[in-house]
Amino acid sequence: MNYTELLANIQNFLEDDSTELSTSIPTIITQAENLVFQRLPSLPCFRNVTTGTLVVGTSEYTVANARMVRQVSVTDSSSNINYLNHKIDSYLKDYWPNVSTTGTPIMYSTKNATTSGTIVALAPTPSATLAYQVDFIAPETGLSTSNATSWVGTHAENVLLSASLYESSAFLKSPETLKLYKEQFDEAITLFQQEMGRVYSAEYDGGI
Repeated sequence: MNYTELLANIQNFLEDDSTELSTSIPTIITQAENLVFQRLPSLPCFRNVTTGTLVVGTSEYTVANARMVRQVSVTDSSSNINYLNHKIDSYLKDYWPNVSTTGTPIMYSTKNATTSGTIVALAPTPSATLAYQVDFIAPETGLSTSNATSWVGTHAENVLLSASLYESSAFLKSPETLKLYKEQFDEAITLFQQEMGRVYSAEYDGGI
């Protein structure tokens, strides 16, 4: 389901072609996509990777757009990939209180997660310009007039439609349809999770 189809479906299901609703649909769709992201953060379309080179003496790195960091790895001078241990920020401060003292990072923490990104703190503070990789979760580019299709719109259209109808009902302050589409959204999430579980199981079992 592309952007134009979703827009038309929202208006058709709600039987509302008012200017008030139509002008607000882009925002409503964005809210619906955020709702899907919150409920299904492990979808393939939300998984991202960024790479870079550590800076000697710099312990913090911002991962743009990241809502959640899944893992951090550093490649040493012998080309060995070392996955860092994830610790809470207070643990890093206790373990490595003097950030000016450097070494090879063995752990990381995350902080200040916002819509613009997440800060990753390393300990020890890097002593060499090693390559690093961060695997993280972030929303995909949403549907709009300039982006007609998305992974969620193509592979989870019932989930996205029910989320959009739920958000539309909230916007229209319609308690009856709000309850209806909240139930439909929850059901669509459950059915989609079951379907994805079967797909993953088939892939794991070699298609059996």
